Amino acid sequence: MNVIHEKPSLYAARSIQQYLDCKLTLYAICRYSKEIPDAYERLLLDAIEGERRLFIRSDELDAAWALFTPVLKELEEKNVIPEYYPYGSRGPVGAHYLAARYNVRWGDLSIEQ
Repeated sequence: MNVIHEKPSLYAARSIQQYLDCKLTLYAICRYSKEIPDAYERLLLDAIEGERRLFIRSDELDAAWALFTPVLKELEEKNVIPEYYPYGSRGPVGAHYLAARYNVRWGDLSIEQ
């Protein structure tokens, strides 16, 4: 089976995508002679090159702290313990009760309304 994918590179042009048609294999090291860039290497290069879509602005960060600091402070003062839930589940049971209280539904893939 063949697939088409973007050529891995630190310096892939953002306006010109380079695609390869190759045989499907899950072993990238067998396909490429060069080292494939680590995600952090790519992220740092994007930062150096001024790619802003991947990063938060300082005013957004300030707004986030202004929103969440009071919530975190209250959770700490009231010694709220997080509700644990099994890995791979749909989340804590309490979240579903909270959503039902406000008539909110999420993650329901059924067509019936």
